[in-house]
Amino acid sequence: MSSTRICILCQNRSNITDQQTDDALDRITYHKFPSNPERLDRWLEFCDQPKETFPKSAYKFLCSSHFAPECFERDMRGELLYGTKRMMLKKDAMPTIRTVSQQLKRNPNPHSNEEEDRKKRKQEVDKLLSGELPATDPIVNPFRKHVCESMIRLERTNDFVLPLHILPPMSEEQMVHRIAELEQQTRSQRNEIVQLQGTIDSKTEKMNFAKAELINVAILLQELKEQENSQVEKRITDILGGRFGEGQMASIMAGPPEQTDVHMKLQVLWTEDELAKTLKLRCISKEAFDYVRQQLRFPLPDAPQLERWIHTIYLETGHSTAAYRLLELRAPILKNVELVCTLNLVRTNTPLRYHYDSKRDQIIGPNAQLHCLTVKGIFSSWQQIVHIEYDLILNRGIVEKTITELHKIGYHVVAITTDCDRDISRTWEMLNVSTDQHYIRHPVTESVIYLYTCPVQTMATIHRILIEDGFVMQENNLVITKANLLAVLTESNAIYQRYLSTETLQEIEKNPNIAREFISPKTTTALRLLAHTDDDEGGLLSTLTTLFDVFIDWYELCMTSNDDAEHNNAIKEQLITELPYGVCEDEQNIVLDGMYDVMESIRCVNSDYGYLPQAVLLSINSMRKLLGDLRVYYPEQVKGLPMLPLSTMPMHGTICKLKESIHRLCPTFRLFPLNEVLLQLCKSIVLAKEDAHVTNLLLEQGNLMGEIPLESLRRPDDPPDPELVDVSEQNACDYLTHLIVARLGQTYDYLGETSMVIERASGQYIVKPLTGDGFACVKPSALWREQAKNLESYVYDRLHEKRHGLANGIIDSILARHPRMGRDLLELYVRTRVAIRVRTLNAQLDATTNVELQIS
Repeated sequence: MSSTRICILCQNRSNITDQQTDDALDRITYHKFPSNPERLDRWLEFCDQPKETFPKSAYKFLCSSHFAPECFERDMRGELLYGTKRMMLKKDAMPTIRTVSQQLKRNPNPHSNEEEDRKKRKQEVDKLLSGELPATDPIVNPFRKHVCESMIRLERTNDFVLPLHILPPMSEEQMVHRIAELEQQTRSQRNEIVQLQGTIDSKTEKMNFAKAELINVAILLQELKEQENSQVEKRITDILGGRFGEGQMASIMAGPPEQTDVHMKLQVLWTEDELAKTLKLRCISKEAFDYVRQQLRFPLPDAPQLERWIHTIYLETGHSTAAYRLLELRAPILKNVELVCTLNLVRTNTPLRYHYDSKRDQIIGPNAQLHCLTVKGIFSSWQQIVHIEYDLILNRGIVEKTITELHKIGYHVVAITTDCDRDISRTWEMLNVSTDQHYIRHPVTESVIYLYTCPVQTMATIHRILIEDGFVMQENNLVITKANLLAVLTESNAIYQRYLSTETLQEIEKNPNIAREFISPKTTTALRLLAHTDDDEGGLLSTLTTLFDVFIDWYELCMTSNDDAEHNNAIKEQLITELPYGVCEDEQNIVLDGMYDVMESIRCVNSDYGYLPQAVLLSINSMRKLLGDLRVYYPEQVKGLPMLPLSTMPMHGTICKLKESIHRLCPTFRLFPLNEVLLQLCKSIVLAKEDAHVTNLLLEQGNLMGEIPLESLRRPDDPPDPELVDVSEQNACDYLTHLIVARLGQTYDYLGETSMVIERASGQYIVKPLTGDGFACVKPSALWREQAKNLESYVYDRLHEKRHGLANGIIDSILARHPRMGRDLLELYVRTRVAIRVRTLNAQLDATTNVELQIS
């Protein structure tokens, strides 16, 4: 017989309904059909069951869903005696509900039912106390009551009618004797049960022990297998370690390429040494690479992995060790003089979102400058970015580290080129250079490395000064300003109006070559014609003509290249400004002397531009000294010094493509995440083939270009901290006050209290914080609240600084004032506060951007 009870009317099943609620009073119950013939007929009629075919078996049920709530009553006696709650069907109950929509709950009025339950419970208690009801269940008489002939029932078994066995009546003595016998049988059965239970417990214990032993054996076998595998791997590593690298060993352990899935291949981390050597083989011969890798089955990175490694140089900020490995691969095919190079610092504005650089401990954004420290060959057309950073301040440590790394791989750095702007004074100060001492010493060889200012940026600064406040010629106190230029260029006023307008200042920032369009031979010709035809009172026109001539000759001389020397072999001697410096040294020195004299006699009206004369004088001194040193280092090889590589122009094509890419992808007022800007830089370098980046040269030499889509290089941004979603500048202090109590309350008792609970897990009691919404279980002390307010006021003022070492500087300054405060507490407060600040600033940017987009 199955223990599952099934309703004959609605097919409810007890194994399902019993799991639906833990409340015994609400649980669906199942009731047998009554034995009373009259009630049985009414139940069968309600269920549409024919009486003739209805089985006589007692295991047919009707569930409580088909009875009205008043058909049930609580078993108060059972609750009082045994603590068992259950609902009992009244003896005269009749089913009245057929469909689910007619079903009602058993307690339609809980208040009235509770009152009735209390009354019934009191009545039951009174009956128990008065003795009307026994306090325990009566012992069931093991003998049947005397059965009269009229109660005989028949059982049908295999078509035979057997009369029900009737016990004869017993005397009182016989009944007592029978009871004693039954009690003896009960005791013996109980003893047997105890013995059987002991046997079961013993066997169960043995089975559990056997299971534990089997588990231990399985664990030992697994450990032996792992130990054996590790010994095999160690043995293989010992044998092959001297011949293969770490990535190659991992590839060997992963199995043959055709049996290795993509996921396993991605888990093989190739070292830079392995990638560099493989790239060298690929550059020597693609066929040799394919033969070694595919036919000889030598473990090597594939072509997509090589290209990905090359591109990742531009996807990370900081010092790039991979860039030096590529330069090392390029060095053997260059001559000694072609290894002579300069360091150029190229900068450009980028629409960057606020970002916290944990390495530099600095907040960057929103419109940060992207700095690329580039190595550029002077006598050969090649260049390579070795350091990428945002808002970088070029210091002596970065410069010396770069020069040292280049020296290790055979490159000879002879000059450092910087922009000509207000930051140049800070760079000179950090490098400890001036007009008189215009060089630094090589950190390894102690040779001289000269400082040089980019002529393109210098010309842009001159143009900017003419638009703003102008110059003063100290010899005759002649003032040259925007107004003077517009006044003398009356006939060409419409042409030069654009070059001298205030709006041009923004264009110069984007494209410094605009200055060359204004300070050009065309303008000089116009000034010279005016000087001959007009009355030149005060010598303004002649002075302007001379100044522009000097500026143009100096600029052209500073923009010469080796290509110019080859192209201009047949050009007349007077075109000395188009030849590398030193080819016609005496005549070219006259040009430099003219520019030198002008810068010594000139004074900027705005003292903020006082760096301009110093920058030009420093550059001229460096040009002359550098040419002499190179002729000593490389006799018979250096006839002239091409000056174009010493400028930032070799990176001009790349920077222009980067700006175009950002402008194309960026709708008005949109700011980019850091990783997106770096990806666009990588794409721009791939497209700027004319700029001769070493990465592009190696990709072409190894026939690797296009092995992977560049979009696959995009790196995800750092996910936002979910705990800071609802934190703003207004509630930051309160949030951090509770956070520190929750994290460090057990370390520092004065912070406050955290509600704790004791839980039992794995047979042990553990103490853990009470879980709840937010910091509901945290209670900061009054002392810590006051201390946190003071801490917030100090930290908030310092968060506006965009400098290197921001968080560490704040923490050190606080510890200097309050040495007893815990550094771990300050670390948690300050660094979380920085994260909140960055998130809030970006949220403000997003809100402003949305408003401006709606307006536009």
